[in-house]
Amino acid sequence: MYKFEDITVLIATKDRVEEIQRAIQSSLNQTIKANIVVLDDASRIDIREELEIKFKDHPIKWIRSDKPSGVAGARNKLVEGSEGSLMVFLDDDAYFTKEDSLEKILNKFSSSKEIAGMAFKIILRQDQDGLQIPFSKLKRFLNNDIQNHESEVSYYIGAGHVLLRETFLNVGGYDTELFYGLEELDISSEIIKENKKIIYYPQVEIVHEPKKSVVDKKNKLKDEAYYSIRNRIWVSFKHLPFVYLITSLAIWSIFYLLKSIFKFQLRKFFIATFEGFGKLNTKKRNPFKSKALKYLRKNNGRLWY
Repeated sequence: MYKFEDITVLIATKDRVEEIQRAIQSSLNQTIKANIVVLDDASRIDIREELEIKFKDHPIKWIRSDKPSGVAGARNKLVEGSEGSLMVFLDDDAYFTKEDSLEKILNKFSSSKEIAGMAFKIILRQDQDGLQIPFSKLKRFLNNDIQNHESEVSYYIGAGHVLLRETFLNVGGYDTELFYGLEELDISSEIIKENKKIIYYPQVEIVHEPKKSVVDKKNKLKDEAYYSIRNRIWVSFKHLPFVYLITSLAIWSIFYLLKSIFKFQLRKFFIATFEGFGKLNTKKRNPFKSKALKYLRKNNGRLWY
C-alpha cells in the first residue's frame, strides 16, 4: 500500500515559463500533496528565478542542467534528483484535468504489485484535436470506445505517464543515446521483460498542447525525423527476435525511405541509417522471450513492424 509521500511529479522544461507554470499548478491543485521536481534543461532564461517566488510555499525542488539532455537524459536526471516509489512524469506543455488524478494513481498502484507502468488518457489539443493513447488506429476504429476502458497495454505515451522507481532502476533507466524519440517504446519493452504490466488508465486524464520540439532547430540534420530513423534501428535490434527484427526493419526502412524522397531528405535518411547500423555494436541485444512475447501478442504489441 503506497502513501502520499511515495508519489512525486517530475517535469522537465526548456524556455517555457507559462507552460511549466500551468503544469506545476495542476499538480499542486491535487487532493493529495505530492513532491514536485522541476528540471530546467539548459533554458536561455532561469526558470527557477522566474517562478520560485510564486511557488515558494510549495514542496518544489528545482534543478538545472547546463547542457541540453534530450528527453531520455532529462527524465533520468529527474529520477536522480527525486525520491518516491511512484514517479509521475508530466510534460511541461501538459496538465491534469482533474484534482484527484494523483490520488487515483496512488490507489491503482496500491491495488497490484504487478503494475510498473501507467499510460494516461491524453487529450491532444493542436491544429486538429484528438487523443494520444497506446492503441493503433485500427484498434481504435474497431472499438471506438476503447479509450474509456482500463486495459493492459504494451507501451505508453510520454506526455503523461507513471513508472515504478524500482523497475525503472532495475532496467537501467532511459537510454540517453536515444536522446529524442522512441525512448518510451524502449523502456516499455524493458518493463515487459521484467514480467511487469503496463496499464492504460483513462481515469487519469491530461491535456497535452504540444509546443515546438526540444530538438535543436539550429541543427537541420539531426531533427525529429533523423532520430526516428536511427532510433528505430536501435530499439528494434535491442528487443525483437530475429524474424520480427528483419520484417520490422524492412517495413520501417521502406516507410522512411519513401517519406524522405517525398520530403527531399534522402541525405538525412542515409546518414541516420548509417549511424543506426554503424553503432549496433554499442547496443546490448536482449530479445523478448516467450513470456514477454505472449504478453505483447495479448496486448497489441508491435512485433512485425
